[in-house]
Amino acid sequence: MDKMVLKLVLKNNPEIDVEVYRQALMPMTLDLSIVDGLFNEIEPSPKKHNSELLFTAAMLLLFSPRAILLSEKSEYGIMRIIKEKLGLKQHQYASYRVKVARELYEVDKVFRQLVNDCVERVRI
Repeated sequence: MDKMVLKLVLKNNPEIDVEVYRQALMPMTLDLSIVDGLFNEIEPSPKKHNSELLFTAAMLLLFSPRAILLSEKSEYGIMRIIKEKLGLKQHQYASYRVKVARELYEVDKVFRQLVNDCVERVRI
């Protein structure tokens, strides 16, 4: 299905740079040093407004971009790492944070920019 949609897009809108979108959906290889760096930069805490959601969204954008950009399931066991890093007791709590982070990233321009900035700093 995706190939057919892509072919139609290229046919009807050849000016669209599809390669940019392909790159945006490619996850980074899971690297715990990057996860630790991201965690240390954001310092997520229930007392720090939106910090846990910021960490969750940045993790998804780095290691499972399809989960945040296309609302697909997360890859690479990201949920387990989010749960462990945030000190959550149940998988449901991590799932809820992913759901809320995804929604915030989609509708809130300021939150999206914060996430994108964190991701860019970590990628360098």
